[in-house]
Amino acid sequence: MSLRTLPLCLASALAAAVLAPSPAHAGCTDLSGLCLEPIKGGKWEPDASLSGKQLKAKRKGAPGKLSVTIEDGRGSVFVDGRLAGTAPVANLTLGPGKHDLQVRDGQKILAEGVLTIPKGASVRVVVRHP
Repeated sequence: MSLRTLPLCLASALAAAVLAPSPAHAGCTDLSGLCLEPIKGGKWEPDASLSGKQLKAKRKGAPGKLSVTIEDGRGSVFVDGRLAGTAPVANLTLGPGKHDLQVRDGQKILAEGVLTIPKGASVRVVVRHP
């Protein structure tokens, strides 16, 4: 059975369960507004950005996955200056290494910084919507 054949309410419940923040993130309190799922090698550097040369660098190794949810709100997710989608974003494939990440609600920046994706890892972040 595909998601197309599931009743809408069941598909919505399934999506909510898959993208729901883990209990460790209930009530994200990090001052930067972004809580990172604890994983080996993952790192969040708030208020940082990559240079043009760093953004163009070739990324070697197994790609990773990024999922972004926003607590009590909505927002657009930008990775390396490009729109990745409207949160929740699930399983976005990214090369390993550092990426500029910005989450906005209209003109308001909810979180901005550099996110490091380990080789082959799945990273989940939860952004607090003030």
